[in-house]
Amino acid sequence: MSLLHIQSYQQSTDESSHPLNSKFNFLQIYAIDLKPYKKKWRLLFNSVPSLKSLESIYFDLQSQSTEERESKEIIFLQCILINMHAPLNLKLSEEQWIHISELMPTQKSQFEWSQICQQFVHQSAYNNPWSQNEDSQLLDIILCFQKMKKGNKWSKIARELNERCLNKCIRTPKQCRERWGNKLDPSINRDEWTDQEDLNFLQLLLQHGRRWAELSIRLSPITNNKKRTEFSLKHRFKKLISSTINIESKSIPGTKYPISSDWNNKEINKLLSKISQLEMKINLKQLDNFYYHPLFKQIKLNDFTKLVIIKGTSKVELDLSILFNSTNSELYV
Repeated sequence: MSLLHIQSYQQSTDESSHPLNSKFNFLQIYAIDLKPYKKKWRLLFNSVPSLKSLESIYFDLQSQSTEERESKEIIFLQCILINMHAPLNLKLSEEQWIHISELMPTQKSQFEWSQICQQFVHQSAYNNPWSQNEDSQLLDIILCFQKMKKGNKWSKIARELNERCLNKCIRTPKQCRERWGNKLDPSINRDEWTDQEDLNFLQLLLQHGRRWAELSIRLSPITNNKKRTEFSLKHRFKKLISSTINIESKSIPGTKYPISSDWNNKEINKLLSKISQLEMKINLKQLDNFYYHPLFKQIKLNDFTKLVIIKGTSKVELDLSILFNSTNSELYV
């Protein structure tokens, strides 16, 4: 079957006479109920575009660059699928994918079209647990991309993963990105949370709101560039706040931190209350670390021997043991 051919559009009030109808049957597509598709797919239109609009899209797809034609390509593809009464899970036969590739004005294989289709199917329609083989292959692909300085081009990464694994479930670029960011990235911080990290986290959260990706970046210098995942930040926030007794007050207590407009008064009071508890807890620990021995007239320094200063995204560590060793020497004189 040759590619869909469209002749120049003549001004006419009767769309049924248009040459597109010989292949595409627009009278049929206009009668199809879109509600089931809207529920399962991310449709790029609320109603089927007019014949003239689709004709314009068709010619644009033949002339525009890949970046310019991406959304138009999906619109045209969705119209073809709806017209074919494609199943909502998009499980089509090989012959049907070949037919779709012939109808589309851009050149792609049936495998590539099936991958593109998965990008506009809602997550619940194709979400399956990741296998060990998929994780291993995805990690290998991403590390190779980074080594070759290709960056994280998730569409290409997803395509290569699907070609390697040949699963019935096709992984989308979004799934690959989230799997890497929440599970496979070697820089993920899996250590136990400390009181100091909790305090830094809540201080940043109070200032910047629920911007989890940004908070992950801002926290990483404190933990030697190990990153907490967005999922772990959300979970930690819920855990910290759920254990906080809400202090009701008519006004927000004074604070040295700027406060994001994302929070309401009740949330602000909870955050400030937890921050205050952590500050008191940390201060008590610091008092225990430095003490003066009356018999030997000697200042003792316990386990914590470094002062960490965070400025922006940089971290400076000062070794306090040098200072206290010097002080102890003077005391013996």
